[in-house]
Amino acid sequence: MRFAALLIGTGILLAQPNSPLGEEPLRVLFLGNSYTYFNEMPAMVMALANAQPGRRLEVKSTTRGGATLEDLWNLTPALTDLRSGKWDVVVLQDQSTLGQSYVEARWGVNDPAGLLRWTRFWNEEIQRKGAKPLLYLTWARKAHPEFQSGLNYAYSEAAREIGASIAPAGLAWQRIRQTQPQIELFDPDGSHPSPQGSYLTACVFVEILTARTCEGTNGVILRLKMSDETQRWLVQAAHFAVEQWRAGALTNLARPNFGTAKVLTPTAETAIDAFNGKWSGKAMILDGEYAMDLMVEMKGKTCSGSLGLENTAKKIRLAYPLANCAVDSGTLLFATSDPRLLVDEYRAVLEGGKLIGSHNLRETNPYKRILGSFELQKD
Repeated sequence: MRFAALLIGTGILLAQPNSPLGEEPLRVLFLGNSYTYFNEMPAMVMALANAQPGRRLEVKSTTRGGATLEDLWNLTPALTDLRSGKWDVVVLQDQSTLGQSYVEARWGVNDPAGLLRWTRFWNEEIQRKGAKPLLYLTWARKAHPEFQSGLNYAYSEAAREIGASIAPAGLAWQRIRQTQPQIELFDPDGSHPSPQGSYLTACVFVEILTARTCEGTNGVILRLKMSDETQRWLVQAAHFAVEQWRAGALTNLARPNFGTAKVLTPTAETAIDAFNGKWSGKAMILDGEYAMDLMVEMKGKTCSGSLGLENTAKKIRLAYPLANCAVDSGTLLFATSDPRLLVDEYRAVLEGGKLIGSHNLRETNPYKRILGSFELQKD
Protein backbone atom coordinates (compact mmCIF):
# COMPACT_ATOMS: atom_id res chain seq x y z
CA MET A 1 0.00 0.00 0.00
CA ARG A 2 1.38 3.43 -0.97
CA PHE A 3 0.50 6.95 0.02
CA ALA A 4 1.58 10.42 -1.05
CA ALA A 5 3.35 12.76 1.33
CA LEU A 6 4.88 16.21 1.11
CA LEU A 7 8.45 16.33 2.38
CA ILE A 8 11.03 19.01 3.07
CA GLY A 9 11.13 22.72 2.27
CA THR A 10 10.04 23.20 -1.32
CA GLY A 11 7.64 20.28 -1.31
CA ILE A 12 8.97 17.31 -3.26
CA LEU A 13 6.02 14.97 -3.68
CA LEU A 14 6.96 11.47 -2.67
CA ALA A 15 5.34 8.07 -2.87
CA GLN A 16 6.31 5.93 0.11
CA PRO A 17 5.50 2.38 1.18
CA ASN A 18 4.67 1.48 4.74
CA SER A 19 7.77 0.60 6.77
CA PRO A 20 8.23 -2.96 8.08
CA LEU A 21 6.86 -3.26 11.58
CA GLY A 22 9.40 -3.08 14.39
CA GLU A 23 12.38 -2.22 12.18
CA GLU A 24 14.42 0.84 13.03
CA PRO A 25 15.01 3.20 10.10
CA LEU A 26 18.52 3.80 8.78
CA ARG A 27 19.33 7.32 9.91
CA VAL A 28 21.64 9.27 7.60
CA LEU A 29 23.14 12.72 8.20
CA PHE A 30 24.38 14.59 5.11
CA LEU A 31 27.08 17.22 5.70
CA GLY A 32 28.07 19.22 2.64
CA ASN A 33 27.41 22.23 0.46
CA SER A 34 25.40 23.12 -2.63
CA TYR A 35 26.29 19.85 -4.37
CA THR A 36 24.31 18.25 -1.56
CA TYR A 37 21.39 20.66 -1.20
CA PHE A 38 20.75 21.41 -4.90
CA ASN A 39 17.41 19.86 -5.92
CA GLU A 40 17.07 18.55 -2.34
CA MET A 41 19.21 15.53 -3.13
CA PRO A 42 19.05 13.98 0.38
CA ALA A 43 15.24 14.07 0.17
CA MET A 44 15.49 12.34 -3.22
CA VAL A 45 17.60 9.61 -1.64
CA MET A 46 14.99 9.03 1.05
CA ALA A 47 12.10 9.09 -1.42
CA LEU A 48 13.72 6.66 -3.85
CA ALA A 49 14.79 4.27 -1.08
CA ASN A 50 11.46 4.37 0.70
CA ALA A 51 9.51 3.78 -2.52
CA GLN A 52 10.82 0.21 -2.44
CA PRO A 53 10.32 -2.63 0.04
CA GLY A 54 12.98 -2.84 2.71
CA ARG A 55 14.43 -0.86 5.55
CA ARG A 56 13.30 2.76 5.58
CA LEU A 57 15.65 5.72 5.48
CA GLU A 58 15.45 8.88 7.53
CA VAL A 59 17.71 11.76 6.45
CA LYS A 60 18.82 15.13 7.71
CA SER A 61 21.22 17.54 6.08
CA THR A 62 23.35 20.42 7.32
CA THR A 63 24.85 22.43 4.49
CA ARG A 64 26.42 25.74 3.54
CA GLY A 65 27.10 27.00 0.03
CA GLY A 66 30.73 26.58 -1.02
CA ALA A 67 31.70 25.07 2.33
CA THR A 68 34.78 22.96 2.94
CA LEU A 69 34.78 20.36 5.70
CA GLU A 70 36.57 22.94 7.81
CA ASP A 71 33.81 25.49 7.17
CA LEU A 72 31.17 22.93 8.12
CA TRP A 73 32.98 22.37 11.41
CA ASN A 74 33.45 26.06 12.26
CA LEU A 75 30.66 27.96 10.54
CA THR A 76 27.58 25.73 10.70
CA PRO A 77 25.65 23.70 13.30
CA ALA A 78 26.89 20.50 11.63
CA LEU A 79 28.99 19.39 14.61
CA THR A 80 26.11 20.05 17.00
CA ASP A 81 23.73 18.12 14.75
CA LEU A 82 26.15 15.19 14.63
CA ARG A 83 26.65 15.12 18.39
CA SER A 84 23.01 15.58 19.34
CA GLY A 85 21.40 13.11 16.95
CA LYS A 86 21.28 9.36 16.54
CA TRP A 87 22.94 8.38 13.26
CA ASP A 88 23.90 5.21 11.47
CA VAL A 89 25.72 6.88 8.56
CA VAL A 90 27.27 10.34 8.22
CA VAL A 91 27.96 11.58 4.69
CA LEU A 92 30.93 13.94 4.25
CA GLN A 93 31.21 16.17 1.18
CA ASP A 94 34.06 18.64 0.74
CA GLN A 95 34.16 21.70 -1.51
CA SER A 96 33.91 20.76 -5.19
CA THR A 97 37.58 21.49 -6.02
CA LEU A 98 38.83 20.84 -2.46
CA GLY A 99 39.40 24.54 -1.86
CA GLN A 100 41.26 27.16 -3.89
CA SER A 101 44.14 26.05 -6.07
CA TYR A 102 45.98 27.95 -8.80
CA VAL A 103 49.30 26.65 -10.16
CA GLU A 104 50.94 28.78 -12.84
CA ALA A 105 47.64 30.71 -13.02
CA ARG A 106 45.74 27.54 -13.90
CA TRP A 107 42.75 26.59 -11.80
CA GLY A 108 42.47 22.98 -10.70
CA VAL A 109 41.62 20.49 -7.99
CA ASN A 110 43.58 21.20 -4.84
CA ASP A 111 46.08 18.91 -3.19
CA PRO A 112 44.04 16.69 -0.82
CA ALA A 113 45.78 17.87 2.36
CA GLY A 114 42.72 19.81 3.57
CA LEU A 115 40.32 16.96 2.83
CA LEU A 116 42.56 14.48 4.64
CA ARG A 117 43.01 16.69 7.72
CA TRP A 118 39.33 17.47 8.19
CA THR A 119 38.13 13.98 7.31
CA ARG A 120 40.19 12.76 10.25
CA PHE A 121 38.61 15.33 12.59
CA TRP A 122 35.08 14.48 11.46
CA ASN A 123 35.73 10.75 11.66
CA GLU A 124 36.72 11.01 15.32
CA GLU A 125 33.33 12.56 16.10
CA ILE A 126 31.50 10.06 13.89
CA GLN A 127 33.15 7.13 15.64
CA ARG A 128 32.16 8.54 19.05
CA LYS A 129 28.55 8.39 17.88
CA GLY A 130 28.91 4.77 16.78
CA ALA A 131 28.12 5.76 13.18
CA LYS A 132 29.89 5.03 9.92
CA PRO A 133 31.43 7.69 7.65
CA LEU A 134 30.49 7.74 3.96
CA LEU A 135 32.52 9.98 1.64
CA TYR A 136 30.63 11.68 -1.20
CA LEU A 137 32.88 11.65 -4.27
CA THR A 138 31.62 14.51 -6.44
CA TRP A 139 32.05 15.24 -10.16
CA ALA A 140 34.33 17.35 -12.32
CA ARG A 141 33.11 20.68 -13.69
CA LYS A 142 31.52 20.56 -17.14
CA ALA A 143 34.38 22.50 -18.76
CA HIS A 144 37.06 20.55 -16.88
CA PRO A 145 36.46 16.77 -17.05
CA GLU A 146 40.16 16.33 -16.27
CA PHE A 147 39.41 17.37 -12.68
CA GLN A 148 37.89 13.94 -11.98
CA SER A 149 41.21 12.14 -11.54
CA GLY A 150 42.23 14.56 -8.77
CA LEU A 151 38.90 14.14 -6.98
CA ASN A 152 39.06 10.34 -7.32
CA TYR A 153 42.54 10.23 -5.81
CA ALA A 154 41.73 12.60 -2.96
CA TYR A 155 38.60 10.80 -1.82
CA SER A 156 40.18 7.37 -2.23
CA GLU A 157 43.08 8.42 0.01
CA ALA A 158 40.71 9.86 2.61
CA ALA A 159 38.60 6.71 2.57
CA ARG A 160 41.67 4.50 2.92
CA GLU A 161 42.95 6.51 5.85
CA ILE A 162 39.77 6.34 7.94
CA GLY A 163 38.36 3.06 6.63
CA ALA A 164 35.31 4.69 5.05
CA SER A 165 33.05 3.71 2.18
CA ILE A 166 32.62 5.96 -0.85
CA ALA A 167 29.47 7.02 -2.69
CA PRO A 168 31.07 7.28 -6.17
CA ALA A 169 28.79 9.87 -7.74
CA GLY A 170 31.71 11.26 -9.76
CA LEU A 171 32.21 7.89 -11.46
CA ALA A 172 28.52 7.76 -12.38
CA TRP A 173 28.64 11.25 -13.85
CA GLN A 174 31.77 10.36 -15.81
CA ARG A 175 29.99 7.28 -17.18
CA ILE A 176 27.02 9.29 -18.47
CA ARG A 177 29.24 12.00 -19.94
CA GLN A 178 31.21 9.38 -21.85
CA THR A 179 28.35 7.15 -23.02
CA GLN A 180 25.18 9.30 -23.04
CA PRO A 181 26.31 12.91 -23.45
CA GLN A 182 22.84 13.96 -24.61
CA ILE A 183 21.65 13.63 -20.99
CA GLU A 184 22.24 16.99 -19.34
CA LEU A 185 23.53 16.45 -15.83
CA PHE A 186 24.57 20.06 -15.23
CA ASP A 187 22.78 23.21 -14.25
CA PRO A 188 23.47 26.03 -16.76
CA ASP A 189 26.36 27.20 -14.55
CA GLY A 190 28.36 24.11 -15.56
CA SER A 191 29.00 23.19 -11.93
CA HIS A 192 25.85 22.37 -10.01
CA PRO A 193 23.57 19.44 -10.85
CA SER A 194 20.47 19.60 -12.97
CA PRO A 195 17.50 17.65 -11.54
CA GLN A 196 18.69 14.67 -13.61
CA GLY A 197 22.19 15.07 -12.19
CA SER A 198 20.80 15.04 -8.66
CA TYR A 199 18.70 11.97 -9.50
CA LEU A 200 21.81 10.16 -10.74
CA THR A 201 23.66 11.10 -7.56
CA ALA A 202 20.72 10.03 -5.40
CA CYS A 203 20.64 6.64 -7.11
CA VAL A 204 24.30 6.12 -6.22
CA PHE A 205 23.48 6.81 -2.58
CA VAL A 206 20.42 4.55 -2.64
CA GLU A 207 22.49 1.62 -3.86
CA ILE A 208 25.35 2.26 -1.43
CA LEU A 209 22.98 2.63 1.54
CA THR A 210 20.39 -0.06 0.74
CA ALA A 211 22.04 -2.39 -1.80
CA ARG A 212 19.01 -1.72 -4.06
CA THR A 213 19.08 0.14 -7.38
CA CYS A 214 16.63 2.83 -8.43
CA GLU A 215 15.15 0.58 -11.11
CA GLY A 216 11.42 1.18 -11.42
CA THR A 217 11.43 4.46 -9.49
CA ASN A 218 10.71 6.79 -12.41
CA GLY A 219 7.77 8.90 -11.28
CA VAL A 220 8.54 8.70 -7.57
CA ILE A 221 9.79 12.29 -7.66
CA LEU A 222 6.73 13.75 -9.35
CA ARG A 223 8.30 17.06 -10.31
CA LEU A 224 11.20 15.29 -12.06
CA LYS A 225 10.17 14.74 -15.67
CA MET A 226 12.29 12.34 -17.71
CA SER A 227 11.70 9.52 -20.13
CA ASP A 228 11.89 5.89 -19.12
CA GLU A 229 14.94 5.56 -21.38
CA THR A 230 16.76 8.41 -19.64
CA GLN A 231 15.89 7.00 -16.24
CA ARG A 232 17.19 3.61 -17.31
CA TRP A 233 20.52 5.08 -18.43
CA LEU A 234 20.90 6.94 -15.15
CA VAL A 235 20.11 3.87 -13.04
CA GLN A 236 22.57 1.79 -15.06
CA ALA A 237 25.30 4.43 -14.67
CA ALA A 238 24.75 4.59 -10.90
CA HIS A 239 24.95 0.80 -10.68
CA PHE A 240 28.06 0.75 -12.89
CA ALA A 241 29.78 3.27 -10.61
CA VAL A 242 28.93 1.36 -7.44
CA GLU A 243 30.12 -1.89 -8.99
CA GLN A 244 33.35 -0.21 -10.09
CA TRP A 245 33.94 1.03 -6.55
CA ARG A 246 33.20 -2.41 -5.09
CA ALA A 247 35.65 -3.94 -7.58
CA GLY A 248 38.42 -1.66 -6.33
CA ALA A 249 38.47 0.99 -9.06
CA LEU A 250 39.21 3.62 -6.40
CA THR A 251 41.92 1.64 -4.64
CA ASN A 252 45.66 2.39 -4.84
CA LEU A 253 45.29 5.14 -7.41
CA ALA A 254 48.40 6.86 -8.72
CA ARG A 255 48.80 10.36 -7.37
CA PRO A 256 47.96 12.93 -10.08
CA ASN A 257 50.10 15.98 -10.63
CA PHE A 258 48.52 18.67 -8.46
CA GLY A 259 51.32 21.06 -9.46
CA THR A 260 54.52 22.14 -7.74
CA ALA A 261 56.50 25.34 -7.41
CA LYS A 262 58.99 26.15 -10.17
CA VAL A 263 62.43 24.74 -9.41
CA LEU A 264 65.12 27.42 -9.29
CA THR A 265 68.84 26.82 -9.68
CA PRO A 266 70.83 29.56 -7.94
CA THR A 267 74.38 30.42 -8.88
CA ALA A 268 76.25 30.89 -5.61
CA GLU A 269 78.85 33.21 -7.11
CA THR A 270 76.22 35.70 -8.36
CA ALA A 271 77.21 39.21 -7.23
CA ILE A 272 74.66 40.58 -4.79
CA ASP A 273 74.58 43.94 -6.57
CA ALA A 274 73.44 42.18 -9.75
CA PHE A 275 69.92 42.05 -8.28
CA ASN A 276 69.89 45.81 -7.82
CA GLY A 277 67.69 47.93 -10.06
CA LYS A 278 64.30 48.01 -11.78
CA TRP A 279 62.97 44.87 -13.43
CA SER A 280 59.88 44.25 -15.55
CA GLY A 281 58.23 41.36 -17.33
CA LYS A 282 55.34 38.96 -16.83
CA ALA A 283 54.15 36.75 -14.02
CA MET A 284 51.91 33.69 -14.17
CA ILE A 285 50.48 33.95 -10.67
CA LEU A 286 47.18 34.18 -8.85
CA ASP A 287 44.43 33.59 -11.43
CA GLY A 288 46.06 34.83 -14.64
CA GLU A 289 48.94 36.54 -16.41
CA TYR A 290 50.11 39.80 -14.86
CA ALA A 291 52.56 42.47 -15.94
CA MET A 292 55.11 42.67 -13.13
CA ASP A 293 57.41 45.52 -12.10
CA LEU A 294 60.02 45.00 -9.40
CA MET A 295 62.30 47.60 -7.83
CA VAL A 296 65.18 46.24 -5.74
CA GLU A 297 67.56 48.44 -3.75
CA MET A 298 70.35 46.36 -2.24
CA LYS A 299 71.95 47.35 1.07
CA GLY A 300 74.55 44.71 1.66
CA LYS A 301 72.72 41.37 1.77
CA THR A 302 69.40 42.99 2.65
CA CYS A 303 67.22 45.07 0.39
CA SER A 304 64.12 47.20 0.07
CA GLY A 305 61.90 48.13 -2.84
CA SER A 306 58.46 47.62 -4.32
CA LEU A 307 56.39 45.23 -6.41
CA GLY A 308 53.67 46.10 -8.91
CA LEU A 309 51.26 43.68 -10.60
CA GLU A 310 48.74 44.61 -13.29
CA ASN A 311 46.12 42.70 -15.25
CA THR A 312 44.49 45.15 -17.64
CA ALA A 313 41.78 42.73 -18.78
CA LYS A 314 40.56 42.33 -15.21
CA LYS A 315 41.27 45.98 -14.33
CA ILE A 316 43.50 44.94 -11.44
CA ARG A 317 46.47 46.93 -10.25
CA LEU A 318 48.34 45.88 -7.11
CA ALA A 319 51.33 47.59 -5.50
CA TYR A 320 53.25 46.52 -2.40
CA PRO A 321 56.45 47.42 -0.58
CA LEU A 322 58.90 44.54 -0.25
CA ALA A 323 59.27 42.88 3.16
CA ASN A 324 62.00 40.59 4.49
CA CYS A 325 64.04 41.27 1.38
CA ALA A 326 67.47 39.65 1.27
CA VAL A 327 69.88 37.67 -0.88
CA ASP A 328 70.99 34.26 0.36
CA SER A 329 73.25 31.85 -1.56
CA GLY A 330 72.53 33.47 -4.89
CA THR A 331 68.76 33.68 -4.37
CA LEU A 332 66.72 36.86 -3.96
CA LEU A 333 64.04 36.41 -1.30
CA PHE A 334 61.19 38.78 -0.46
CA ALA A 335 57.57 38.86 0.62
CA THR A 336 54.48 41.06 0.29
CA SER A 337 51.24 41.26 2.27
CA ASP A 338 47.86 42.15 0.78
CA PRO A 339 44.98 43.82 2.67
CA ARG A 340 43.52 40.40 3.54
CA LEU A 341 46.69 39.64 5.53
CA LEU A 342 47.77 36.91 3.13
CA VAL A 343 51.54 36.72 2.69
CA ASP A 344 53.01 36.08 -0.75
CA GLU A 345 56.58 34.80 -0.81
CA TYR A 346 58.88 35.22 -3.80
CA ARG A 347 62.22 33.65 -4.73
CA ALA A 348 64.33 34.58 -7.75
CA VAL A 349 67.67 33.73 -9.33
CA LEU A 350 69.65 35.22 -12.20
CA GLU A 351 69.81 33.21 -15.43
CA GLY A 352 71.31 34.72 -18.58
CA GLY A 353 70.73 38.24 -17.35
CA LYS A 354 67.06 37.56 -16.54
CA LEU A 355 65.44 37.34 -13.13
CA ILE A 356 63.66 33.98 -12.98
CA GLY A 357 61.40 33.46 -9.99
CA SER A 358 58.70 31.55 -8.19
CA HIS A 359 55.71 32.68 -6.13
CA ASN A 360 54.04 30.92 -3.22
CA LEU A 361 51.10 31.94 -1.06
CA ARG A 362 52.20 31.36 2.53
CA GLU A 363 49.05 30.04 4.11
CA THR A 364 48.59 27.56 6.95
CA ASN A 365 45.15 26.64 5.64
CA PRO A 366 45.67 23.76 3.18
CA TYR A 367 42.45 24.71 1.38
CA LYS A 368 44.30 27.73 -0.08
CA ARG A 369 47.14 26.98 -2.46
CA ILE A 370 48.57 29.38 -5.05
CA LEU A 371 51.89 28.76 -6.81
CA GLY A 372 53.29 30.72 -9.73
CA SER A 373 56.36 31.99 -11.56
CA PHE A 374 57.75 35.11 -13.20
CA GLU A 375 60.43 36.19 -15.65
CA LEU A 376 61.81 39.73 -15.59
CA GLN A 377 64.41 41.74 -17.45
CA LYS A 378 66.28 44.80 -16.16
CA ASP A 379 64.96 48.06 -17.53
